[in-house]
Amino acid sequence: MEALIILITGALNVACFYIGAKVGQTVSKGERLEMPKIDPTRPFRERAERKEAKAAQSRHDAILRNIDRYNGTSSGQEDIPNREVSRWI
Repeated sequence: MEALIILITGALNVACFYIGAKVGQTVSKGERLEMPKIDPTRPFRERAERKEAKAAQSRHDAILRNIDRYNGTSSGQEDIPNREVSRWI
């Protein structure tokens, strides 16, 4: 167990040295360092957009099925999902 900890610590030391040397060389050449832009809310926004698109598609499909089944009466018609309700499900 102790040998594993020693190996992991050594590998992390080498990785940190390599990253530091790379950054130091970049700065000494006069190149600009850019930090990666991380947007922590992006997965949540994308998930919400996918859910909204899925709800809109199911609503659209229900409308088209109702049009196909229409025979002058209300038999065979199905309810259209409400946008506000399906958004929170």
